[in-house]
Amino acid sequence: METAKKKLAIIENHELGIYSIRHDLVMALAKKYDVSVLTEIDDSFKDGDLENVVRFIDVGKSVMNPVTALKYNARVRKALKEIRPDVCLTFTIRPAIYGNMVTSGLKIPTISTITGTGPLFDSRSLSYAIARQLYKWVLKKTKFVFFPNYDDLELFISAKYIKREQAKRVPGSGINYEKFSPLPFTRGNDGKFIFLYISRLIKDKGILEYVEAASVIKAKYPHAEFHVIGPLWTGNKKSLTVTEKELNDWIGKKWIVYHDKQKDIRPYLANADCVVMPSYREGMSNVLLEAASMARPLIATNVTGCRDIVEDGVNGLLCKVKDGKDLAEKMKQMMDIPAPDREVMGKKGREKMIREFDKKMVIQIYLQAIDEVADGKQ
Repeated sequence: METAKKKLAIIENHELGIYSIRHDLVMALAKKYDVSVLTEIDDSFKDGDLENVVRFIDVGKSVMNPVTALKYNARVRKALKEIRPDVCLTFTIRPAIYGNMVTSGLKIPTISTITGTGPLFDSRSLSYAIARQLYKWVLKKTKFVFFPNYDDLELFISAKYIKREQAKRVPGSGINYEKFSPLPFTRGNDGKFIFLYISRLIKDKGILEYVEAASVIKAKYPHAEFHVIGPLWTGNKKSLTVTEKELNDWIGKKWIVYHDKQKDIRPYLANADCVVMPSYREGMSNVLLEAASMARPLIATNVTGCRDIVEDGVNGLLCKVKDGKDLAEKMKQMMDIPAPDREVMGKKGREKMIREFDKKMVIQIYLQAIDEVADGKQ
């Protein structure tokens, strides 16, 4: 007689993260567990392949507004009481905080992944001050806390948010280097040099510096193009978000070519001469992992979660954080590198991805941890 699968609940900010970052992990988990995903759903991925293997539950947006947060927590609690999972996984900052509040009360063993800290430790805003205080409470009973880099892991331990025995380092979300393998360059000899930025349009991802650098380079090198993929994002504080007016202004001045959000970024990566991530801080940049896996040369800020991927002068260039002029200088350097040498950069990046960031390793770490927690060994 076949035994019933154990139940697993995943709490994530938005279905975009499930499909674009955690797709392969969720697919692998669904082969072994009965998986439910609690997230915000806006039908961006309607009829996506994950709907055939997991149950999606729309719990809305997780924000720091107290009233909205209480309603969000109530929806999460209701869903978890119906599912009665054996283990719960949370991803990103708000699900880590709110999700652990609920799972602690319901006594559901939980594994949290801190995908990045952003301005958590530096910001003086009230919302991040509250987040710092909540972390000290909500993670105490979490079975494991996963970190994509050792810098964030040590920060959480030194801040006494967690104990060392809870912490595990996992190489980001990893990369499916077979899916993100080099594709043919289809632009032909069009005379352009295309830079590509992929991210939600929020300021701490370096979008303002990218546009500033684009305006500088474009004035001197008209053949350079600066492409942007990613949605306007209202899930962050207004002071961190880009407005539709700002976006339209950049497009109108022809500083950027805008593609909104895309389900499949591989054709865009394949035709980019260089992929740029000027983020202020990352857990582990998935965009850089994917671009490197597709043998694209990179430019990224010299910060946690970017310099782990980009080796300066080897598979890309590192620039100063929050410095559009330095980014422009690195862009000019990249344009001056002969195409055969950029190709070598790309190949070295792909070799690094296969060697250090194989998604199969990441999936195995999660499977082992879930089994330990589900079997009551932890």
